[in-house]
Amino acid sequence: MHKPYLIDGLKFDMRIYVLVYGVDPLRVFVFREGLARFATEEYVGPYRNNLDNLYMHLTNYAINKNSENFEANEDSGDDDVGHKRSVSSVLKIIEDNEKKNGITMAKLWAQIDDIAVKTLISAQPQLCHSFRSLQPDDLENSMCFEVLGIDIFLDEKVKPWLIEVNSLASFATDSPLDKKIKYDVIYETIAMLNLN
Repeated sequence: MHKPYLIDGLKFDMRIYVLVYGVDPLRVFVFREGLARFATEEYVGPYRNNLDNLYMHLTNYAINKNSENFEANEDSGDDDVGHKRSVSSVLKIIEDNEKKNGITMAKLWAQIDDIAVKTLISAQPQLCHSFRSLQPDDLENSMCFEVLGIDIFLDEKVKPWLIEVNSLASFATDSPLDKKIKYDVIYETIAMLNLN
């Protein structure tokens, strides 16, 4: 994306967790928290001399954690500092910065929900076929579930764009913030599944 939305001059993406709990009918739940992953060098649009600067152009945590500029989040209560932050803290910054343009957290979440649902609707026929082939006796549509990681970028006009869907989203916890958010995702998943 040539003109991404920047915070502190840095490019970032957002990992949103989505529970798929049934495919026929499709049942989708979008968690209201996630992780924002930041590049570690200030963004300058791509040109010949900076194309190989991975710390500027990529927001991938596995790459940026090796940067000498990487700032780890050491306290889950301080979720708005470092190069990995909570999605809610990032959306709050955007809401504060873009109030004059009518951008709110509620509006952004509605757009993210729309992306998640439409993405899964596009895959629903294949998901349903695979599920029915493997579980023909599951009349309640509740035998299987999956937590997906949907990665979202925002452009300069604060429009969300889908980057990718991860069917095996990492639940590794390298920081207290990781642990808090991923614990909450797992806890809420178990609650939604009505497990004890």
